[in-house]
Amino acid sequence: MRRLRVSGAFRVRIPPLVHRNLALMAAEQGISLNRLASAKLAA
Repeated sequence: MRRLRVSGAFRVRIPPLVHRNLALMAAEQGISLNRLASAKLAA
């Protein structure tokens, strides 16, 4: 199997309200928005 090279960066456009809600969730959990999004995508 051929190895796929990836940068680790993933950009996605979301509505401002979704961004706000995710940012609040991350702040409440004391983690970065990036870490929260990574965890949700991995689930």
